[in-house]
Amino acid sequence: MPAQITAWQREQQHGLFKQWSNAVEFLPEITPWRLDLLHSVTAESETPLSEGQLKRIDTLLRNLMPWRKGPFSLYGVNIDTEWRSDWKWDRVLPHLSDLTGRTILDVGCGSGYHLWRMIGAGAHLAVGIDPTQLFLCQFEAVRKLLGNDQRAHLLPLGIEQLPALKAFDTVFSMGVLYHRRSPLEHLCS
Repeated sequence: MPAQITAWQREQQHGLFKQWSNAVEFLPEITPWRLDLLHSVTAESETPLSEGQLKRIDTLLRNLMPWRKGPFSLYGVNIDTEWRSDWKWDRVLPHLSDLTGRTILDVGCGSGYHLWRMIGAGAHLAVGIDPTQLFLCQFEAVRKLLGNDQRAHLLPLGIEQLPALKAFDTVFSMGVLYHRRSPLEHLCS
């Protein structure tokens, strides 16, 4: 996998990737006083952030638009997203086996919203793959605002680039089938 990621860094960067990376770089790294990943993706500080801090965070996160999967509530800055991924998660969760202690792969994870919810449901590690570079930057922005939490990771790869690792207890592929030329082949991979 290191070779695939190195090739991606060298050959496939989107024209706006540097701008998106800068937005992530300039975000403050904050350790949440209160973090809710079970019911939502919400982070709060013990003392409210200043108006200037909130405006800066809001502006930097807006540089990463459009946000598709969410919503996120980060220290009073609300990221309203195109899709209500929380609604999907609430519908799916009652039908899942217990995620406690699991190592999970989420294929087509977008900005990683469901990765955080999987961690909230008890997963030991949640790894997402999505080749969309904007989603990688969105994920890294949220991670930074969640205190650089290392229980979730996003790899900028498509399913075809992921080696057959047999390293995951559970695999999610939500909203991907209709993008595939061969849905059955996708499920088998």
